[in-house]
Amino acid sequence: MQFLRIEDEIGYLKKRYEIKKKIEDMFLNEGYVQIEPSIFEDFDIFEHVNKWLKKESMVKVIGGSSDVLILRPDITTNIIRNLIPRWQEGFKLKLFYNSSIYRNQEIVNIREVRQMGIEYLGEDSLKADKEVVLLALKILDSFDSRFILEMSNSKYINGLLKEMDIEENHKRHIKDLIYRKNRQELVSYMGILNVPKSIYDTLASITDLQGKIETVEVKAKLYYLNDEMMEALDEIKAISKLIEEKGYKSNVQVDMSLITELDYYDGLIFKGYLPQSYKSIISGGRYDSFTGIFGKEVPAIGFSIDMDELTEINYEEG
Repeated sequence: MQFLRIEDEIGYLKKRYEIKKKIEDMFLNEGYVQIEPSIFEDFDIFEHVNKWLKKESMVKVIGGSSDVLILRPDITTNIIRNLIPRWQEGFKLKLFYNSSIYRNQEIVNIREVRQMGIEYLGEDSLKADKEVVLLALKILDSFDSRFILEMSNSKYINGLLKEMDIEENHKRHIKDLIYRKNRQELVSYMGILNVPKSIYDTLASITDLQGKIETVEVKAKLYYLNDEMMEALDEIKAISKLIEEKGYKSNVQVDMSLITELDYYDGLIFKGYLPQSYKSIISGGRYDSFTGIFGKEVPAIGFSIDMDELTEINYEEG
């Protein structure tokens, strides 16, 4: 955000600090401990485990021994890469961070994005899912009661893709089309791949599977093809019961076509929005299998908060 007057910039920084302190207190009250992620990542390692992120978007630097490093594009990857190789059985960690990610963008060149977030490691899936979702709901509600949380479960799409006997690059392209909500191109691409009718019907309808949980559940059950897809619906239903008990039912919608940018989630996924912005303020989910890439599969769930967007919204409102 650019400022012409110094006092405006100071006012913005003051507002950002107030928001940071408010969220930090909520994290601390839930038992989270602050961690400080490293700013650097090894380019080859990061690119290998995060194939969705385009190489051109990574900010590269050359180390003293001519190693190619990047300024971290994702904080979760950074934390997991450092912790999992040292993980001990029975560990449970509740961590939070206040940091930044860096991306190359054509218009603004290198962009710094300030984020706060949490990582909950080592806890049984459903218990942690409920706790993390509830914390996300409370944070959104503390800024505007008209917020919306979009929720899904990646097992639905992942389970569907397992029914398809096609190469991984085709599956990634299908996911990319779903991510971009490009139904027309998705239908065309399925025609090229000559997929079975049952899979065609499900993928052609995937972007329509959104709305209130009761409505989506009925529709989604019509298209499920295996146990993994049904498991996704069961897990969403379990979370939705908690949401209703806590009085947030009207704030939550289900979108079975929801896919996040880095796509390392393997269970619950969610995005949170405030009415003043079309950008997601909160984004997160469960990523157990992603931890396995670094040596040991550990139950893991978390979310990040776009502090720049959240601060801008609140600053403009005064």
